[in-house]
Amino acid sequence: MQTLLFAFPQWLVDTILVGRTVILVLTALLALTVIITVLMQNNSSSGGTNVMTGVTESYYSQNKGSSREGKLKKITTICSICIAVLVVIYFITRIIYKG
Repeated sequence: MQTLLFAFPQWLVDTILVGRTVILVLTALLALTVIITVLMQNNSSSGGTNVMTGVTESYYSQNKGSSREGKLKKITTICSICIAVLVVIYFITRIIYKG
């Protein structure tokens, strides 16, 4: 018999089990997306050298959010946040229903 923290109806238990599976699949897909987008990004080795040399930023670097690199960084950030939220939800369901 499965252990419940509280007495829940059977339909809710079934929903939690299906939801947990969906969460795991979504987390795996988002993790693959993060891996692919990180590998597609260019290596920015300049770091903080512009601060020391006094070089001003170009128009391209100021509008980097609309470029390919900016979009990849946004996708990486959004997917990483979604993974964190899904993992928290998954473990909350594990606390509620230990089965």
